[in-house]
Amino acid sequence: MRLIDNFNMDKLEAVQRVLRFSESVRNWCEKDEKVFFDDFDNENIMNYNAGGYGELADRILEKGIEEGFIDLEDLD
Repeated sequence: MRLIDNFNMDKLEAVQRVLRFSESVRNWCEKDEKVFFDDFDNENIMNYNAGGYGELADRILEKGIEEGFIDLEDLD
């Protein structure tokens, strides 16, 4: 599922913000998904094919919205 296609805030910036400030999301991403902060870049967060992080990035954004680290309005 693609959460958002057009962003006021850069998608990479939003993912990084959530990972930086949400310990629970960061721990989930690192321990369960085995993906780390520096693994994300502008290309792989938009890649929804095998090997891309598009769906994972969307889940991070969803969790960030739920926890209040970003607002849906920021992402448009």
